[in-house]
Amino acid sequence: MQTVLLSAIVVFISTSIDDLVLLILFHSQATTRVQRISILVGQILGIGVLVGISLVGSYLASRMLEGWVIGLLGFIPIILGIRAMLSKEESKEEATRTGRKSLLATVTLVTIASGGDNLGIYIPWFATLDGAYLGLTMLVFLVFSLIFWSLGYLLANQSHIKTLLSRFSAVLVPVVFLLLGLIILSENGTFAKLASLF
Repeated sequence: MQTVLLSAIVVFISTSIDDLVLLILFHSQATTRVQRISILVGQILGIGVLVGISLVGSYLASRMLEGWVIGLLGFIPIILGIRAMLSKEESKEEATRTGRKSLLATVTLVTIASGGDNLGIYIPWFATLDGAYLGLTMLVFLVFSLIFWSLGYLLANQSHIKTLLSRFSAVLVPVVFLLLGLIILSENGTFAKLASLF
């Protein structure tokens, strides 16, 4: 049990450490308690979808999708990045009105899109676990999702980080999303596959 517990912690941290940077960025944009809760719910939903796909994949004992197909998820953060660049002029009232739903959807989609590496690790690892150990793993993932969310909030509210992000977040958020999308497309071989199709 201790081995599975330690493995679950290592697996979550190693596959989700990049999400911490995104959580810091999301928290720097959040101005209300509802928005911060939306970030948490979006993160848990995103990880839940990745875990669900991985459970199905491990149950079938094979990958449901080729790596390059998973890489297509990279277009999600690219589209969100372009949208963020185009909507910099959006008024605060409009942002507040649409903030909750769009933030929840954005966090969920970005978490899923950046989870190609998660699937590559979760699927074979879940295939080695029985029901009780899978339950323990899900609990560890939930606890560490809360820890990462809290860390993102704390780091985003450090005065020097907050000042830096408030000055540059309008540029930083779209750039991070665009880079994330390009990395996902590249690492999963999607660029090469699409090039070979045309």
